[in-house]
Amino acid sequence: MIDADWWQYAQYPAFFVLGAIVSLINSIAGGGSTLSLPIMIFLGMPATVANGTNRIGLIIGNFSSAINLMKHGYLNKKIFLQLLLPTIAGTAIGAVFLVHIGDRTFQAILACVICLVVVMSNLRKDILGKPPATPPEKLTWKGAVGFALISIYGCIVQVGVGFVQIFSLTRYTGLEPIRVNALKNALTNVFLLISTTVLGIAGKIDWPIAIVMAAGAWLGGYCGSFLQRKKGNKFIQHFVSATSIAMAIYLVVDLIVG
Repeated sequence: MIDADWWQYAQYPAFFVLGAIVSLINSIAGGGSTLSLPIMIFLGMPATVANGTNRIGLIIGNFSSAINLMKHGYLNKKIFLQLLLPTIAGTAIGAVFLVHIGDRTFQAILACVICLVVVMSNLRKDILGKPPATPPEKLTWKGAVGFALISIYGCIVQVGVGFVQIFSLTRYTGLEPIRVNALKNALTNVFLLISTTVLGIAGKIDWPIAIVMAAGAWLGGYCGSFLQRKKGNKFIQHFVSATSIAMAIYLVVDLIVG
């Protein structure tokens, strides 16, 4: 925990910038929380409170990006409605377990997930077969089970769920990346709204920090929606991978030493 008096004032612009960066990364690629959560824990915030506080900015950033992409016709509403019920069902199951995870347990899960996210983000796109030529007309049972499980994970941990969604949505729909991101952002807000409400009721949100990060997230999400087709995706993913590994090492060492 940083105890210096100056940090009481400097933390707000710092968390504003952090919220903007994380939202920008999430809008384009996913995995932004692999940066924000470890940083928040490093600055002294309990892991479960960091998890809840971080989600306020994620909701705002995702909403900003999703609205802009939908306005320009990139959201496939038919597929969104197909996957809405499995997403809600998975979120309801995840919410049951969400508030019962302790700080150290969550921190251990977070360290493992960060490493898995780095691996998944660098997998070949056709490792599980090629995506379909056109999106499915009706929800398949595999799609229902798969996206319900994704929502359970997203509700409880959330970190790296963007990569999992991109990976899964691409194979389920065969849509181009910008349309996959539009679906990802819209579906993410479904389980984020429910899980964040649960965390808020449980007192797991630092509201002053959350509001500042949300303001930054709106800016980051808005900017990220315009950068979807730019060549910065690979750079961002590589940056997230390198930083995430360093943060995962810190979390593991902190668990062992602490």
